[in-house]
Amino acid sequence: MRPPRLFAPPLRRLSVLVLVAAAVVGFLCWFFGLDVLPSVLVAAAVAAVGFTWVAVQEAPPLDWPQPEARRTPGARRDIETLGWSMRSRGGVADKSLARAREAARHRLWFLYGLDLFSPDDRSAVESVLAPSVVKILTAPRQGTLDLASFTRILSALEGLGSRSAPEPRRTPQTLAASPEAPAPTAPTASTERPS
Repeated sequence: MRPPRLFAPPLRRLSVLVLVAAAVVGFLCWFFGLDVLPSVLVAAAVAAVGFTWVAVQEAPPLDWPQPEARRTPGARRDIETLGWSMRSRGGVADKSLARAREAARHRLWFLYGLDLFSPDDRSAVESVLAPSVVKILTAPRQGTLDLASFTRILSALEGLGSRSAPEPRRTPQTLAASPEAPAPTAPTASTERPS
């Protein structure tokens, strides 16, 4: 980017006003008893400040570029933000619990292909998350939640997808929905006789 030209047509008038103001200030300093050299230095300082002001007025704003804000539900940063929204007295707000539900639903679907609110996937979801956590997350609305329960929910959500997280149990519904599921076979008759 090229620096602004101070004596080009749009800035010429302001630059001339700055030079005249600097000369007047220098003359007044000399007139009221300052020596010539300090008067010239004061005039130069006024001119420098004035030219800087003129240049900054015409330059584009010098702001840091702001990255686009992206919020991925269920991401580790989202869980951290939820943790900071907890209140120590009076429980946790409904908004925080709603965000935790959204994060749980997203992570369960993305990592395991399970829907938090589907009755067919309920047993598989409970094998990945604790049944008490699933009960709180699927409850329609329950006022304020205590801090200990919400901390348990956040810990469970953060543990989803980690190496120590359990694999979900496969139910007939999730096996049928799975693309790599084996084809169902007919039951075979046993050759053993009951005794």
